[in-house]
Amino acid sequence: MQKSGISKIANYLKDQIKLDYNLSKNSWFGIGGNSSIFFQPKNKEALKYFLLNYKIKKNIIIGSGSNILFKETNNKDIVIKLGPGFTNIKEINGKIFAEAAALKSKVSEFALKNSYSKFEFMSCIPGTIGGGVIMNAGCFGSEFSDVIEEVCAITLNGDEIILKKSEIKFEYRKSNINENLIILGVLFAKTKKTNSDKILEKINILKSKKKKNQPSSIKTGGSTFKNPTYGTSLKAWQLIKKYNCDTLRFGKAKYSSKHCNFIDNTEKASSEEIEQLIKETQKKIFLQSGIKLELEIKII
Repeated sequence: MQKSGISKIANYLKDQIKLDYNLSKNSWFGIGGNSSIFFQPKNKEALKYFLLNYKIKKNIIIGSGSNILFKETNNKDIVIKLGPGFTNIKEINGKIFAEAAALKSKVSEFALKNSYSKFEFMSCIPGTIGGGVIMNAGCFGSEFSDVIEEVCAITLNGDEIILKKSEIKFEYRKSNINENLIILGVLFAKTKKTNSDKILEKINILKSKKKKNQPSSIKTGGSTFKNPTYGTSLKAWQLIKKYNCDTLRFGKAKYSSKHCNFIDNTEKASSEEIEQLIKETQKKIFLQSGIKLELEIKII
């Protein structure tokens, strides 16, 4: 099918495409510039139509925006956010299948309702399944790679593919899944059926730990830095505190007083101020320890 202009495509897809769209409502930080094209397909047919009719050089796929910092400069890339039509969760032959825009917490609830174990950790992680796969999200000793069987995706040419777990290299908070693939869904591995009361008990324990140690009701992107995997046994927040970065402040950008690996944007700092805070923290810790903290949040 011949590629055509965005105006013709926008006319066909109507309210699923927005031009010169402000991204601030799509990030938990509550800030961001404009995207030239913002596309939220209602279903797979709409997504395929767009991919087949518009040549994409570079795209940005987002979920709930729980770990994204959008720069306030205008973004010329295409931003795609899968709509409510990609949130289904179901059982397939004794396994859980979840579409990419389903929230991790909803998958945990589904697993609880159907007595599937090993999904308790997802009750404590914000964001969608698609993002969770890409970054191998996890907490409290569990991560996505523990429970994945295969990943369904679509290429920018509109071809649907399936990636087996054995084809994906998962590491701590990252994977080698091509960033230009759009995740459509995940088939999780078969897990042991467990008494739902025991599953709920574990969920409550994990949620209690999270509530005790992590801030809530603030504008944040979650964990700012990944925990180092070499060179130290200290976690990111411990390094931030040890080298007196927890009290750093640039304009209105600061760290949470409850957990210093979380940036608190309650005062509505600019993206530039938040980036300054991040860079100064990395610089100070590297100069004093030789350890380079890697970002867990994504800056776009």
